[in-house]
Amino acid sequence: MNEQGHKMMSKKNAIVLACSLCIWGSMNAQDGHLSHYDAAPALLNPALTGMYGNADFRMTSNVRSQWNSLANSFTTTGFGYDVAMQDRYGFGAYLNNYNMAGVMNTFQTGVSAAYNVAGRDPRHIISGGFNLGILYKKMNDQQLVWDAQYDNGYFNTDLPSGETVQRGARLMLDIAGGVSYKATNARKRVNPFANFAMYHVNTPNESILRVTDSDLPIRYSVNGGARVEIIDDTYLVPSGLYMRQGADQQVNVGLMAEIGLGGSVYSVLAGAAYRVNDAAIAHVGLKHKNVVYRFSYDANISSLQNYTRKNGAFEFSLMYYGMHSGRDRRATSSAF
Repeated sequence: MNEQGHKMMSKKNAIVLACSLCIWGSMNAQDGHLSHYDAAPALLNPALTGMYGNADFRMTSNVRSQWNSLANSFTTTGFGYDVAMQDRYGFGAYLNNYNMAGVMNTFQTGVSAAYNVAGRDPRHIISGGFNLGILYKKMNDQQLVWDAQYDNGYFNTDLPSGETVQRGARLMLDIAGGVSYKATNARKRVNPFANFAMYHVNTPNESILRVTDSDLPIRYSVNGGARVEIIDDTYLVPSGLYMRQGADQQVNVGLMAEIGLGGSVYSVLAGAAYRVNDAAIAHVGLKHKNVVYRFSYDANISSLQNYTRKNGAFEFSLMYYGMHSGRDRRATSSAF
């Protein structure tokens, strides 16, 4: 393909071709990411399973739509449910689906468990946990484009590709583990938290096309911050996240605020974050009793903005804390 052909290539096909080359080559794919990573505890750290107070169970839901200017966006959807037992044990289940522009889809589901070694100590939660699940990766070869389909400056998918794809899916065992610390001392205005987790510790072979083995790299995740009470019913939560998987890494820094509305059951959430060399993120939300609603927009600042018309990502999350008896919670759990 000459330089002039590159310039004339449609923006949509440029993204699809990039995905196709990655799939056909090493198949060394990376996990999707969320801006509301703290609203998906099973994907942040298995040790967070059931590690909250003043509620019997927690339900979470995440929806993320990225690069909507493409004919098919990158979409992530997730759901989690976990229970807290005797201030020591946590058990849960989760599922997550990552659709990459209709070219490749990654579905993961499993169960998680955690144990709090601090027990009923109201000042600390110190826990360890694990996820045991499956990963299912599937490629839609009908969405791929090949060099034989390049015609007069564009890719014409009606032309024969000359390629034969034998297989397009793979099922894998997936294991993750982690440790977590969270200060919960109601008498202190500053309560720090920290998490460390490792995902895909069994490094499953994710080669969909079986051309060559390709181990899925371990994803390391380190997260920390503090919940700081400024005045009554007003909190600031500075936090950071570092993840590394293979040669790729991600760094997030951010600040969230929670402001109570006149002693009512409502609180307003607002904040901003920066994902280094990728996006600037604006957060807004509402907290009502035991439910937290959050919305964010990622403003794309990476080089991909040239292909996506500078469109970023919309994301919505919901966290619900409840009692199995159906009665109101004894107190309001923190939003994050």
